[in-house]
Amino acid sequence: MRKIVGDMARIPGMPKAMFLKIEYDEELQKITGKKEHPMVMSEGGNFAYLIQNVFIEYPEIEKQYPAGALGFTINGTPPKAYTPLFDGDVVSFSVTPK
Repeated sequence: MRKIVGDMARIPGMPKAMFLKIEYDEELQKITGKKEHPMVMSEGGNFAYLIQNVFIEYPEIEKQYPAGALGFTINGTPPKAYTPLFDGDVVSFSVTPK
């Protein structure tokens, strides 16, 4: 994957890619079937864009957990909606205890 993305980055006008790691807690793993997975985004992406893509990939998360029921961190720090993302960031999703 990195090689393909690297080759594409040589195309004039093509934005650089950043590689992120997405982690899910045990509850969300029941939906995703994964503890973690890589994600590639264009440089300059933000948390709001990432979460939108995760909800597109796993619509059941958004259906099962209403606003406020999920917690998120980027490298251990809670993000704002438009927190910028950077190559190598680790984004964790978890169900917030009631």
